[in-house]
Parts: sequence; structure tokens; C-alpha cells
Amino acid sequence: KVYIRQGGLPDPALFIANQNSETGTNTFGDFAFEGLVRYQRGSDDIVMQLAESYENEGNKTIFKLRPNIKWSDGEVFTSKDIWAFYQICHNSPVNFLTSIETPDELTVEFVWADPAPFDEFRIMLIAQEVHHGRIPYHIYGEIADARYEALQKAPLLTQEQKAEGLQGPFGRYPSADTEVWEELDLLWQDYIKTPPNEEHIIVGTGPYINELGHTLNEGSMSKNPYYWNPDGQQFDKVIIRATTDATKSPMMESEQIHNMDGTMPKDLTESLLKANENIIYYPQRDPASHGLYFNYQSDNAPMDIKEFRQALIYIADKEAMRDIGSYQSDVHPWSSVGIPPSMLETYVDQDVIARMTKYDHNEEKATELLESIGCEKINGKWQDPDGKQIKITIGLDKGWYIASLVSPIYANQLKQFGIDTEVMAVDGTVYGQQSELEHAFDMSWEWIDIAWSFSFPYFPLSNYYDYAGGPAKKLNLPINEETNKTALLLTDWDNNTFDVWKWISTMPNEMDEEVRKDHWERIIWATNENALAINFYENVTGAWENIKYTDNLPMMNKLTEDRWMPFPDTIEERISVNTLNWNFSSGVRKITELAPTTAKE
Repeated sequence: KVYIRQGGLPDPALFIANQNSETGTNTFGDFAFEGLVRYQRGSDDIVMQLAESYENEGNKTIFKLRPNIKWSDGEVFTSKDIWAFYQICHNSPVNFLTSIETPDELTVEFVWADPAPFDEFRIMLIAQEVHHGRIPYHIYGEIADARYEALQKAPLLTQEQKAEGLQGPFGRYPSADTEVWEELDLLWQDYIKTPPNEEHIIVGTGPYINELGHTLNEGSMSKNPYYWNPDGQQFDKVIIRATTDATKSPMMESEQIHNMDGTMPKDLTESLLKANENIIYYPQRDPASHGLYFNYQSDNAPMDIKEFRQALIYIADKEAMRDIGSYQSDVHPWSSVGIPPSMLETYVDQDVIARMTKYDHNEEKATELLESIGCEKINGKWQDPDGKQIKITIGLDKGWYIASLVSPIYANQLKQFGIDTEVMAVDGTVYGQQSELEHAFDMSWEWIDIAWSFSFPYFPLSNYYDYAGGPAKKLNLPINEETNKTALLLTDWDNNTFDVWKWISTMPNEMDEEVRKDHWERIIWATNENALAINFYENVTGAWENIKYTDNLPMMNKLTEDRWMPFPDTIEERISVNTLNWNFSSGVRKITELAPTTAKE
């Protein structure tokens, strides 16, 4: 009983079964590693994995581990393994903690710095890490202990530094001490070069563990004999086969793989479903959009003027982009809002939404705005307030197929309006450098208004405005060099100026729910009003399964004749469908809920 999924495989020549090593563990890790809990992107649903319960008590969040967990090498899994993970990997939420305590083998205490985040946010921070169970203390304990001791030598962050937005693991500032920083880095380098065993077999807590001898094209995983939930191991083996955009559809049709993620143009979707009557397609609404970030400090166009940016959005016929880029998607009337537009009504009151500017396709409005700031159209070409002809360059990664289809459509719309626009497709290896550091483009294609994890506004807004991430760099926003955070000031609907990053950074510790909401509503309103980017459409992705080999699939009572399933109607349906998509729920959560079709082996 075998499940064959598309996936990525680590380079066999470099593979050492360590997820943080040079080549990582790729799709193997998605079946071999688990978290304390596992959240689901798109629904925010949380299920227990290594933990059986958690509770907040004062400044602590206390997790109780399942009592019967073992590593795949037979060693007992304990609270010390969670402690070791966080000493080696300073991942979320260590910047909000003072320590992690292990009073006994089944108890993990996250001790929050004062002021502690509000209760619901604590769990979201911890759940951000999806693979707590990947650094066994019995293997990497010496490195974990040494990293802990080294960090204690780092100075504590002062209240002044915290007020400026500086953060550090467990309240410390290791980069302030060169010797401490170098010692921590040497230990990290030691860790990422250390395999868990000589055979280079993953040591994890998940249901399946890699077998020896994988290639770049195929790898096999067999049951973890010590898995704590044997009822979730319905398949005897999982086979991973590498695919590309060009090969995955033919492989799905010929049943070389039993699953793939994503969506395709309408004609190709219909063709694949017609070619194999065992294939079923589940479309899914993705909390992410495609669009362009504007270079706030462009040398070629007056991008620093709000009215100019607004005009660029009024020029856009978004439906033309949607029809090519993601035909099942919704087009929203906003410029860009910092969170997935589909979640506006969940987090923003109707009276605030009613205040928000709606940017329909309106070239007369665009003309009015351009003329209001001194731009002039001469001989069919727009000139800026200084009399210089406006020329815009749209940058994109040439390997991003959809970007190469959609961006020229918008470029042609701008040209027809009288703004010379060139699309520059560059290699993906240099696109980040050119768009985020060199600012070589006036607009840059990217995921936009996206919730990579939880939809709670702090997370997408933080992603949008944190200068350590891509969006704020592509936007070329003003930056505070000391904190490496954006220094952008915006104005709200009451004409009050506020520091965007200060409001975002204090959101986790703001105990007053009404204040938190008021702040994110004003940030979202101002983001849209200032037209920092253009959101073309909110993406639709999907999951494809083969009912000849796979059972326990959702919504089978709504199976259509063409096997092109409808969008989920209820939250329960959405959770069950999102579980099918590896990028929404992980391999462990999916594979433990599926089963082989009983008639086939």
C-alpha cells in the first residue's frame, strides 16, 4: 500500500539527514518531523502533535508532551529535546522569551518576557515552528548545552533598546559582542555539518523515515516503527518523485504520482480530468496575492508622491491580469492592504472598510490625479512635474511563469495610457539582489498581501513592513539603520501621523484588544490609501488526488461528474480540503488522515 507524491529530494551527494545542513531534508522532513502542535495555513486550525495539551499560567505557557513518544532510533522523546531545539535554532518565539524550562521529562515551560504577549498570540508564536522534533538531545546535546552557555555571555537588551525595536534570543543581544557572536556561529556550523548517524538516516518522531539510496528523482520512506500514532500509518510506504512544472501533469495523468499541488489554466485542467477518470481536483483559495511592489524612492518616476502611485492603480484593468494569471481568483478593489484581502471582513469593521478608497479601472481619475501633482501629457507621453518623460521598469524573476504572462499585460495598459513601461525578466539568482538591494526596478513582481502562516494581522503586516523581509526592501521604504526596521510614517483617517513599525512591534504585548484592533485597522487603511503596491488578484491554488489509490478524501458527497470539485462552503470543509495541500498543512497531518483505497495495493 503505497502513496506516491510529488516533492523535492535533497542532493544524495550532500545529504546527511540534518534539516539545517547545506542540502537539508526537503520532502523527507515533511514526513519525519513534527511540531508540538501544527497549524493550518488558510484556516488557522491547530491540531496537537507532540503535545497533548497546553495552558497559559501567568507569564508561562506550559506544554504537556504525549507520554509515549520515541525517536525513530528508539530513544525516548522528552522535554529536553524541545529545549535543545530552541538552544540550537533561535526560531520563533525566542525573541519574546526569557527562558525555556523543563521541570520534568513531559513538561515544557515557555517563560515570557515582561510584558508577556496576550494568551492567543503566545500559541501562534510557538506554532510558527512546525518541526520542533528534529534535534534529538541524545545526539546534539553537547552542542545545545554549549550554545546555551555561550548565549549567557551576551549582554541583556536594555529597556531603551527594546523600546527602539531591537530584539534578541531570550532577551539577549549576541551581535553586540563579537566574541559571543563568533562562538555561537562556530557551534552552529558544527551542528549543521553533523549527521545524526553514520548511515544518514533521519532521526525524527514522524510516521515515515527515509530509506537509504535515494536519487535526485526518487526516494522512498518506510514506517517509523516507534511512531506514537500507528493508526496514522495506513500506507506501508511513501514514495517521493521529483517533478517540474512541465512534468507533474503528465506524471499525474499516467499515475506516476498520486498527488500534486497547484492549479493550471482552465483548458489544461479540463484536459487532465478528462484524460484520467481517477483524478479529482480540489480548488483552494490561497491567502496570498500576485502583484507589484512600487519602488518608493525610484529615480525614474515620482513614486514618492501618493497621488502618482494611486494613478498607477486606477490605470490597471485587474480583470485582464486575473483572467490570465489565476482565472478562478477574486479581484479586489484595493491597492494593497498588507493582509489577504479576503480576510478584511474578519479583522476590519465595516465602517472602516467603507472609508477605504476603492480603485476601480478609471483612466479619467488617473488623469485627474497626475495633473493634480503637476504631471503633463505631451505628444501622448506623460511627463513628471519636472518635465522629464516618465519611464517605468517592471522587474521579475524570469523563472516565475505567471509573472512573465501577467506583467506584460499591465505594462501594455500603462503604455496605452502614455507611460512608457518596460518589463525586465532576470535570472532568479540575481532578482532578489537587484530588486531589494540595488533597487534596479520601479516595480517588482512578488507575492503580496500574504499570510504565510496565521492570518492574524500581526503576521502578514509584519511580513509586509519588516525590513528584514523582501516586501519592505522591494518597496525601498525609509529604514532605521540601527534596528533594520522601516521608519515609514503614515497618516490615518483622522489625519494623525503614526510610526508603522512601532505599532506593529507593540501589537503582541498590547493587552487591550480594542487598541490592537484600532492599530491594525489604521495601518490597513493607510496602506491602501497610500497605494504602496498593486494587488492584481488573490490567488487560487489546489490539490489533485487519485481516488484509485487514496481514500478518506473530503467532500465526496459533492463529487461532480467532471471531478472538478466546488470550493468549500463551510469552515469544516475548508479545513479538510486544506489538509490535502502539503504547503498548507504538512505531510504528517495529511498522510495520517488519508488511507489507501481498499481494493488496491
